[in-house]
Amino acid sequence: MVDFNQTIDRLGTDAEKYELRQALFGTDKVLPMWVADQDLATPDFIVQALQKRLTHPILGYTLMSDRLSQAIINWQAQYHYAVQASEIVYTHNVANGFHLAVQAFTEPGDAVLVQTPVYPPFLKAAPSNQRKTVTAPLQWQDGNYHIDFEALESVIVEQQVKLLLFCHPQNLSGRVWQKSELLKLAELCLKHQIWVVSDEIHADMTFAPHQHVPMASLSPEIAQNTITLSSPGKTFNLGGLQTGYAVIANSKLRRRYIQACQAVSILEPNLMANIAMEAAYTPKGKTYRDELVAFLQSNIQRVTEFFQQHYPQVGVVQPQASFLIWLDFSALFSEQTALKSWLINEAGLGLNDGETFGKTAQALCA
Repeated sequence: MVDFNQTIDRLGTDAEKYELRQALFGTDKVLPMWVADQDLATPDFIVQALQKRLTHPILGYTLMSDRLSQAIINWQAQYHYAVQASEIVYTHNVANGFHLAVQAFTEPGDAVLVQTPVYPPFLKAAPSNQRKTVTAPLQWQDGNYHIDFEALESVIVEQQVKLLLFCHPQNLSGRVWQKSELLKLAELCLKHQIWVVSDEIHADMTFAPHQHVPMASLSPEIAQNTITLSSPGKTFNLGGLQTGYAVIANSKLRRRYIQACQAVSILEPNLMANIAMEAAYTPKGKTYRDELVAFLQSNIQRVTEFFQQHYPQVGVVQPQASFLIWLDFSALFSEQTALKSWLINEAGLGLNDGETFGKTAQALCA
């Protein structure tokens, strides 16, 4: 059993979440929880694989073996997603992957659709590449977010959307999309000839009874319209190694994506990322993942009980996947500035400002 309660001092390791406290919050006296970076040890079997390679004194150019693509194929098979080695394209992380998709599948000025509130880099990918971001806000109902399909189609038609950046599971609420919702969304995108980029990096941490259904696994036709992005980075705490990959069944889309990668000289993972990904996607990795999920559920329960006891006015969105928690302070604060000041100066917490996830997220934090 993994000891997830071990306290690890990250000071002196250039850990981003700690080093940027002063710049982001005006003080280093906050507990930094503003980035999806766990304070958990990277699994020992991954560290050992890296250490074994480091016993060799040369870290030269390395030809990536077929073992990594086979590890990805085996890992995705647990979700009934049949991936072929030829469909895999390596990126340097998932965010980098959807920037590449914007470059590959749209033209300057095109509309790229995102569903807010959402992981902030989604909102930046289009304008960073001379495209425009258009939003279709998710609908809050029965304690979680839902897709308003009628409003979504209106935006698609009015804005002539070319590409959808889809967060699956949803970051930051942890919403796991059901198969019926995915089918309806995929059919809508096929109808309007919109490519779907499905970010599935948090999927490995889905909580039972919910089940992760990869968008591209729904049907061969939907697979031809989908670019799946994933990485072991979140589950196994490998953010510093810059790991990621795309799965693209459509050969024409894949060629365009590879061209976008080649244009910025992204050709394959670095040596250590290669080793870490291969070590993560193993039976040991599945065992670790299962233990992690149980630990995360316990932590979420503790957070929920704390707010119920001490701040019952705060809404705690119950995630269906991953380690992120969406908090609603609107019953306590009407001004975002006052909320942020209280969190930093009174609670001693460095959280994400909800407004960075979209205009609909005022008085929310994660």
